Amino acid sequence: MNRTHVAGDLIIRENTPGDSAYIIIKGKVEVSKVIDGQRVVLDTLGPGSIFGEMSLIDGRPRSATVSAVEPTTLSVVDSKRFQLILDAIPREVRPLFASLSERLRNTNKLVSVLNQRSRLIYSACLLLSLMLDRVGEKNGNVVSIKLEDAVYEGCRMLAVDKDRLVEVYQALSRTSLVNLDNTNGIDRLIVGAPDMLEAFVDFLAEKMSYIPGFPPPSKKFSSLSPKAQQVLFHLRNVAAQLPVDKKGCCHYDFDNYVKQATSTLSMGVKDVIITLQNLAGAGHVSLEKFSEEVQNKAVVFRAQEISRAQLILLQVEEFEQIYETL
Repeated sequence: MNRTHVAGDLIIRENTPGDSAYIIIKGKVEVSKVIDGQRVVLDTLGPGSIFGEMSLIDGRPRSATVSAVEPTTLSVVDSKRFQLILDAIPREVRPLFASLSERLRNTNKLVSVLNQRSRLIYSACLLLSLMLDRVGEKNGNVVSIKLEDAVYEGCRMLAVDKDRLVEVYQALSRTSLVNLDNTNGIDRLIVGAPDMLEAFVDFLAEKMSYIPGFPPPSKKFSSLSPKAQQVLFHLRNVAAQLPVDKKGCCHYDFDNYVKQATSTLSMGVKDVIITLQNLAGAGHVSLEKFSEEVQNKAVVFRAQEISRAQLILLQVEEFEQIYETL
């Protein structure tokens, strides 16, 4: 038996009884769960995919919500049809299906908990970085803020429990990024290198991008080749010599880039061009067909963002260790 749905139709709802599974013949569906009161998209499925089968295997409520995102045709596998399929499987193998279903459900629960924790860590670090920049008390390169103020704003903006946020900031204070000071009886979060905290936030943005529903990072670092890292360092070194537009972006004449990069980095012309295209794809530079600043094709970038990318690449092992401790 087939069923058709239009975009937006609810097909199955999380935590409701289920007596059928579905095979997608045509169209696309979205799988989602409610995590911490928010709807999170877990996956998008297309033709040939199967969903809803776990409830048929173990008789428990649906583990997720599924809705159509475009006109969709489904083949319905009801309990009777599913039993016929099971009957064709050797009897001694059947208990494995229930065991597999149980493991999948437990894995889903564990992933949800880990994802919640990861989201909170990222949000808390991002909020702290923004608050330090805007309202932090500066003393040379050191910036600080009252723990009470950071927690208050976090609870208000992130809608999370106070104790959970305090625990995250206390864990962060046990890393090299943040110190927790109690001079004069007032707890303050002290950051000696704000640029390092900002770089860690960018590192987390890519690290978290595997989580369903988490926005893709504006810049990617883990995919950069050693050659791409060489070009980043070259761009940073020449930035002070380049014209800058009103938005603060450096404009590097494309022909000069090719000439200087091949000479400085001992790379062939093809390599420096392909590497530059990879950097553009990773969000670190943009390529303009014509730049008013140089009256030619240009490599356009922000020196500050290139510096941050360098910092992340240099500190990636330490950042990984910090992330693991949090």
